[in-house]
Amino acid sequence: MDLVQGGFVVSMFYVLGMALGLVVGVTADRLGRRALIAAGFLFMGLGGVMGSMADGLSMLLASRFVEGIGFIGTVVAAPALVSAAASAHDRPLALSLWSIFTPTGMALALVVAPPMLSSVGWRGLWLGVAALTVVAVVLITVATRGLRMPRAPEGKPWRVAGETLARPGLLLLSLAFGAYAFQWVSLMVWLPTFLAADMGATPTAAALLTALIVFLNVPSNVLGGLLLRRGAPRRLLIVGCAALMGLSAWGIFTPSLGNDVRFALCLAFSFVGGFIPASLFAGVPNHAPTPGHMGAATGMLMQGSNIGQFVGPSLVAVAVAASGGSWTGALAPLIGGAVLTMAAGLLAGHVEGGNRTEERLRRGQQDGVVETPSTQGGKT
Repeated sequence: MDLVQGGFVVSMFYVLGMALGLVVGVTADRLGRRALIAAGFLFMGLGGVMGSMADGLSMLLASRFVEGIGFIGTVVAAPALVSAAASAHDRPLALSLWSIFTPTGMALALVVAPPMLSSVGWRGLWLGVAALTVVAVVLITVATRGLRMPRAPEGKPWRVAGETLARPGLLLLSLAFGAYAFQWVSLMVWLPTFLAADMGATPTAAALLTALIVFLNVPSNVLGGLLLRRGAPRRLLIVGCAALMGLSAWGIFTPSLGNDVRFALCLAFSFVGGFIPASLFAGVPNHAPTPGHMGAATGMLMQGSNIGQFVGPSLVAVAVAASGGSWTGALAPLIGGAVLTMAAGLLAGHVEGGNRTEERLRRGQQDGVVETPSTQGGKT
């Protein structure tokens, strides 16, 4: 496969989530999150078995689509279980721990893949990953047994979807997640190729160095959750870290800086980026209409992420190809993603402040007391 075809193999995984994330979220609220997670893991396993038997690009793309069905079901339903299992004080940290699944899985795969490829081949590797999904079904079923979940919101599914879409804060969080995922996944997917082609690394060294870079996203996800637990402003984390990602991308694709500096910037790009998904996941409960809307709200967030992950690798591959194979072509789309993340994160913070005011007024009206600013500095 050439660079663009390889990009589509990566991106096909996210097609269903890109199109139906919100719908799957509403379904999760209706059918039960535990059941949807179990079904999702089984679909990922089925897709992995299909992929291991692929004899061409079409079969490979079809298997990735089946995997994507399971993936979107699992990632949309899981945060609601995490929220239900955690106390209100611990919820931001718990959701930040959940958000490390992508960098952790990618880093493990990059470390485990080279020795497995040399012993059992890529088909054996895919079968091994498929087998892990069965283990996951058993573990998640046992771990969540007896967990009390919020009631599903009342009304028709289309009404629940409409109520979720009507929240501007959720739209902005989804846009920020999509723009962030566009940047991070695009760079991580093509990093082994870039390190080998532009910096002269061997394929094995490129894979291991990429694993290190990917893994650095994990501690910053957790650190972001700890900072949020201590009251750090989400808006500052999102906007500041997106700006640093954009600056790092500029340096990575500037050959005059030298390979050592550019590699250090790859490390910085991944590390500072980890604060963003932790902040976005932690912001969902503040924008969801009710706790029962968590599945739909998370589905909307993941829909934004999947759009970014679908578009990113392929668009960067096209940009590089249009630049005659020069990796400087990746700079424009990555910088654009950073600017979009900053703008959406900043606006989401403003909207959240408005939501809090509305909530105080609503509680006051229910109690017969409404707090409003007074010219004497007190409360009315």
